[in-house]
Amino acid sequence: MAVVTVQGASQGSSTNIFSVTVDGARAQALANQYASAVGGSSALDLVQGANVSTNQHGLVDAGGTYSIGGSLSNITVGSYGPTDTLNAAVTIDLTTSTTSSVNILAGDWAGATVLAGSQSGVFIGGVGDNTFSGTGGSGSWSIATGDGNDTINGTNGNNTIAGGVGNNLITLGSGTNTVLSEGQDTIKGTSGTNTVTLIGGSSQVSLGANSTIIDAAQNNNVSFGTNSYVTAGSASSYFSTGATSTVVGGANDTVAATGNLQVVRGSANNISVSGALSFLNGTGSTTISAGTSTIFGAGALNLQLTGSGTNLFVGNEGNETVSAASSTGVLHAFAGTGNETIIGGAGADTLVGGTGNATLVGGTGAANLFALNKGSAGGNYTIQDFGSAAGNLMALYQYGLQNNNGLQSVLQNETVAGGNTTIQLSDNSKITFVGVTNLKASNFTLS
Repeated sequence: MAVVTVQGASQGSSTNIFSVTVDGARAQALANQYASAVGGSSALDLVQGANVSTNQHGLVDAGGTYSIGGSLSNITVGSYGPTDTLNAAVTIDLTTSTTSSVNILAGDWAGATVLAGSQSGVFIGGVGDNTFSGTGGSGSWSIATGDGNDTINGTNGNNTIAGGVGNNLITLGSGTNTVLSEGQDTIKGTSGTNTVTLIGGSSQVSLGANSTIIDAAQNNNVSFGTNSYVTAGSASSYFSTGATSTVVGGANDTVAATGNLQVVRGSANNISVSGALSFLNGTGSTTISAGTSTIFGAGALNLQLTGSGTNLFVGNEGNETVSAASSTGVLHAFAGTGNETIIGGAGADTLVGGTGNATLVGGTGAANLFALNKGSAGGNYTIQDFGSAAGNLMALYQYGLQNNNGLQSVLQNETVAGGNTTIQLSDNSKITFVGVTNLKASNFTLS
C-alpha cells in the first residue's frame, strides 16, 4: 500500500498536497503514471452536484455524487494533507461529460463509483470496494483496482482490466478485452473477444467464442465458446461449449466439451468430449471418454478409456499403458518404441506392436486382431489372452510367411514352456501366447 500525492488546488499563496491511497501493484503503477502526468496542471476543487469545467484537473475530497460536464480530463479522489483519510462513498457521473478521454485516480476507503459515458479513459480504484459502470458505453478504458471487492462492468469498446486480490465481479462488453485476475473473481463475457489471465485461483469464468484463457493458478472453473484457446492450470475445470477449441498443458484438471476438442500436453486429466477428441503428448494417469478420439501418447502416460466411442492410439517414446477395460467402444492401438501395455475392452479391438516391448490384452471382446508389421517391430511381445476367444487372430504383415511354407516353418520352431507358446520371426520379434499350447495356422492371417 502506498500514498500517491498530486498538486492540490491553490489557496492564497500556497498549494496544498492532495493524497490518494493505492494498493495492488498494477494500480500503483498506473497511479504513479497519473501523478506524473498531472503534476504541473492547475487543480480545481469540485463540488457535489453538477460541475462544468474546461479545467484539466479536478479534485474530490468529500463523499457524494459529482456530475461532470464540460471537458475536464483528470479527476483525483482523496484527501488534502500527507495522508488519505477520505471514507465516504463518492460517485463520479461522466454521462454528460463532453471530453473524449478522462483519467480518474480514486483512493476512497468507502469506495468510488464511476458512471462512464461515451468517452474513453483510465480508472484507478486505489482502495475500498469500487464500482465501474460502463455498460452500453462505446469508449475504451484501462481499469485497475486494489485489494477491495470491486464490480467492473466494461464498455463495448476495448478494455484492459486488472482486478486486485479481492473477490471481484467483472462483466465484459462486446469489444476486445484483456483481463488480469489477481483475486477470486467472477468473470463474464460472452459477446466480445476476450483474453483472461488468472493468477489468483478459485475464480468462476464464463466466456464466449474466440477467447484466450491463461490459467496460471489452480481451482478455477472456466467455460468458453468455439475457437477458444486455453493454457491450463492445475486442479481446474474447463468446459468448451462450442464446435471446437484447444486446451494446452495443465495437471489434474477436468476437461469437457460438447463439440470437438484438442488437448495438448496435459497431465493426469479427466477428459470427456461428446464429439471428436485430438489428444497429443499427454502424460500421467489420464481418463478419456469421447465420441471418437485420436490419441498420440508420451512417456509415463497411464491412460484409461471409458465410454462407447472409437479410439485410435499411437504410441510414442517412453513407457505407456493404455486400458480400454472400462470401455464398450473399439480400440485401435499402435504401440511405440518404449515398453507398452495395451488392454482392449468389450469391442473388437486391433492391437499392433511397435519397436519396443509390449504386453497386449484383447479384453472381453471377441474377434480381436493382434498384429506386427515387419520394419516397425523387432521387440518382445506377450499376448495375455489370445486363447480367450475363438475369433482372435494374429496378423503378420510383410514377413512373407504366406510363401514357401513360411508360417509352417515358424510353428515348427516354436517353444512351448510353462503352458505358453513362443514364436520367433525373421526380424527377431518374439511373440509369447500366454496359456496357449496348440497354435495352428488358422490362428494367423498373413500378407
